[in-house]
Amino acid sequence: MNEYSSLSRTGKYFVTAVLLFIFQMILGLLMSFDFILRGTSSIPVPFDILKSLHLNVMVLWLLLGFIGGLYYLLPEEVGRDVKYPVLIDLQFWFLLLIGTGIIISELFFTGKNWWLVEGREYVEAGRFWDVLLTLGLLSVVYNVGITIHQRKRPMSSPMLVLAAGAIGSILMYIPGEIWFNSLVAAEYFRWWVVHYWVEATFELIAAGAIALILLSITDVRREIIEKYLAIEVALVLITGIIGQGHHYYWIGTPDFWLFLGGLFSALEPVPLFLMAWSAFKDLKENKKPIPNRIALYMIIGATLGNLFGAGVWGFIHTLPQINFFTHGTQITASHAHFATPGTYLFLVLGLGYLAVPALSGRLDFSQFIGKMGFWLLVLGFLNMILALLLAGIIQVQLQRLEGMSFMEVQNLLLPFYGWRTIGGVIALLGGLVVAYDMILLWRKRKPY
Repeated sequence: MNEYSSLSRTGKYFVTAVLLFIFQMILGLLMSFDFILRGTSSIPVPFDILKSLHLNVMVLWLLLGFIGGLYYLLPEEVGRDVKYPVLIDLQFWFLLLIGTGIIISELFFTGKNWWLVEGREYVEAGRFWDVLLTLGLLSVVYNVGITIHQRKRPMSSPMLVLAAGAIGSILMYIPGEIWFNSLVAAEYFRWWVVHYWVEATFELIAAGAIALILLSITDVRREIIEKYLAIEVALVLITGIIGQGHHYYWIGTPDFWLFLGGLFSALEPVPLFLMAWSAFKDLKENKKPIPNRIALYMIIGATLGNLFGAGVWGFIHTLPQINFFTHGTQITASHAHFATPGTYLFLVLGLGYLAVPALSGRLDFSQFIGKMGFWLLVLGFLNMILALLLAGIIQVQLQRLEGMSFMEVQNLLLPFYGWRTIGGVIALLGGLVVAYDMILLWRKRKPY
């Protein structure tokens, strides 16, 4: 793949994504300490601003990882270099500029300037940054689209799915920029951004990227991968769209969303898991060597995180009869801390471990450090997930069923919040190990 000169421009996307993930983890730990100390800590930034930063930094490293992966995988699939390689660099710095602007705005202009901070949960970025981000992402779509249009070989289905997800992620960001006087309408379309990013377009990106990575690092037959990819796309289009309704319980939308949204939202991750499982089974049966095992670790982690974190953990508390009691409890937080890092973090890291060693010319690199970082991440997140799940179950029983006051229950849950913090520290150590490993590989990159 190194015959394409544009590839050398993609490594910084993955390294920066990992560093931003570490920043996000530090923000999360600050919140965790503040949560335990109940406002008596000396942390100068309010909890709500830390939370919005924690979420928006995640969106930034996700976008960087996905765009870097798209540019890295594209040339080999279409048989030609990216049309405008210089845009790869310009888009990287433009996205970092926007991310820095959002962080500064949320620190100093929250509640003061609508153009800099809108303040709506998950889409807190102000309208000024929204417009710039849309323009930046549109330039990515243009560069990818014209490269595909001038391709020298037939378009593969995994690349088509990946490109469709990238284009869809732009289209699904635009509804969040439309002004509505009705709070119900505003919330309805806010969830178009949040849900259709995470459970539709990002799922397509994940499906296409995972398929291409499995084809790259294994010799599994393409027809097996493409069979499950087709099922995944069908489920994304059916369950991802209908499953949107599980966010509509509390905003005044029609009652039919209660049943449809809760039922359909858990089926999407199954084909991705079957895809990875088929590849793994094929490797075992044929005893095929895998030089880059750490990339495979990350992809298997992503498929399992998607299946259990997004699918199982999501399904067990989104059915309307259950969500009536669990909505807004720590069970929701457990689901979020399982699905998002379990799916997208490991996918971005898998892309990074596929790209950075190849760009450095060190395909025979030692994988011990990367594997250690992987297992620390798994151990840390599992501790957070279990602590929050148990805390949520206790919260539902004592607060929602027995009527104990909110603060009484929160005081009883302090040991679980301490447990979550320990998990966060372990996950942060894992992130630091992975970042060290990736930077070490990147610094030894091969000149082009």
